[in-house]
Amino acid sequence: MKTVLFVKILRNYKLWFVFTLFVLALACKKKEVAKKEEPTPPPVEEPPVTPPPTPPANNTALVYTDVSGKLAYNTFANQGETDKINTVPDFSNAGYKGGGVAIPTAPVVRTLSAQLGDNRARIQQVINEVEALPVDANGFRGAILLNAGTYDVGDSLVIRASGVVLRGVGQGASGTILRATKRLIGSTLIRVQGSGSNLGEVTSSRRLISDNYVPTGAKSFNLENTNGLTVGSRVLVTRTPNQAWIDLLDMTQYGWTPSRYVMSYERVITAISGNNITINAPIVDPIQSRYGGGRVGIHSVSGKIQNSGVENMRLVSVFENDNDEQHAWYGVKLLRAENCWVKDVTAQFFGYACVSIEESSVYNTVQDCAMLDPKSQTTGGRKYSFNIAGTSPFNLFQRCFSRGGRHCYVTGSTVPGPNVFLDCVAVETTSDIGPHHRWSTGLLFDNVFGGQIRVQNRGASGSGHGWAGAQTMFWNCRSTRADIMVQSPAAARNWGVGNIALTFAGNGYFESNNIHVQPRSLYLTQLKDRLGDAAVNNVTIPAQRMGSISSQLQTWAGEGPFNP
Repeated sequence: MKTVLFVKILRNYKLWFVFTLFVLALACKKKEVAKKEEPTPPPVEEPPVTPPPTPPANNTALVYTDVSGKLAYNTFANQGETDKINTVPDFSNAGYKGGGVAIPTAPVVRTLSAQLGDNRARIQQVINEVEALPVDANGFRGAILLNAGTYDVGDSLVIRASGVVLRGVGQGASGTILRATKRLIGSTLIRVQGSGSNLGEVTSSRRLISDNYVPTGAKSFNLENTNGLTVGSRVLVTRTPNQAWIDLLDMTQYGWTPSRYVMSYERVITAISGNNITINAPIVDPIQSRYGGGRVGIHSVSGKIQNSGVENMRLVSVFENDNDEQHAWYGVKLLRAENCWVKDVTAQFFGYACVSIEESSVYNTVQDCAMLDPKSQTTGGRKYSFNIAGTSPFNLFQRCFSRGGRHCYVTGSTVPGPNVFLDCVAVETTSDIGPHHRWSTGLLFDNVFGGQIRVQNRGASGSGHGWAGAQTMFWNCRSTRADIMVQSPAAARNWGVGNIALTFAGNGYFESNNIHVQPRSLYLTQLKDRLGDAAVNNVTIPAQRMGSISSQLQTWAGEGPFNP
């Protein structure tokens, strides 16, 4: 009986199990059918990638980096005016061959060693011999190599022909030392000197500027006609002020007259369209008809020396005491020099300058040079370590050092720009850095560290200097002693951007006081925008491209090669 019951229960469980399996199978089949009948959902689309919005123009900065990575410029009104039509000019044409070109190396054709006594006649004789050689395909006659040692030099050494280089083997104490022994106030040890004495404008080619206002930064403007002008013509853009301009600045009290301030700017015509011309570098002093207007004329160039230089040596002047002035004042002068250079030169104990660029000298570079411990009275007209004078635009001083100077990086009277001082340091200064007197224009002081840094109305100082400069930019500079002063004359403008100082003064344009700005260097960024990275690499060292080199320059101080 129990067995029969168990069999029945087992049979019922089997039936239940089979039934359960059948139900499960049927459910799965229905699910599969339902899955097959369910429509395939569309692929999930990612939301479109929205590019970041173009940043708005920086309406508060004179110069800034735009979305393309290049510099952009906001317009501004000059002092006392309301029309915002001026822009900060492009300074990047300053330097050898118009900027962005490395200083070349001339082949050595003569070699000399030091002898006891005065070596001046021996060295000058070799210079004369090399000047008589033919010019090669690269524009060189050759370099004269002065071996290590001390060469007493009793008078000036003069290079008068293109393509001649005077080269030593080092600017340190164990290198090539030229010792100026002439006991004469104001004498010069080395002159690189062309011939002629003036700018040379073809009077018959003069064409008046017909625009009422040619603003700072402009490269194109209109003439009354362009007859006789062609693309490639070297011209003088001449600003011809009138008495209304003198009165506007209130400079009659200091003896200013309109004829004294007629200033010519060397330029090259790059395009002509009707009566409109375009020039290779911008206007750096606005030209207004109500203040006398201006003109353009063919520049008759003759006598300038080219592709000559002084390299890799130390220059020393004899002296008796700290105030002695009966000795050499200038280490090197460039006079009517174009596309020339001074590099790796240290000058010590001279009364005035390591290098002074004068007399219509254009497109020259002075680099890795030092002026140490000048010996002369500490008063006017002395201790101008690196100086530009006369009608001398397009010059570049970079990576230079000064110790004990007064006006260490400076311009004289009515110097036309653009001119640039880049990555330079001055220590133990006794006066200010900047344009010194009488309306020098188009100056850039870029990462210059020193004592007082000023562009101002100097009033009755000296011989009655008045306004020292216009369109002067101090960019990422530092005053280690006291103030940075930026004053703007009427109908012009001076700027201070990204500078550091104890105090700031003046009615000029200030931006980002005590905070350096980007880009680090205005000159190098303008050069990159105009000619590309290769041009910047040609004229800089790696440390310079990485950031400020002020501390390295102070450590170097003109002793040996500068190679941080």
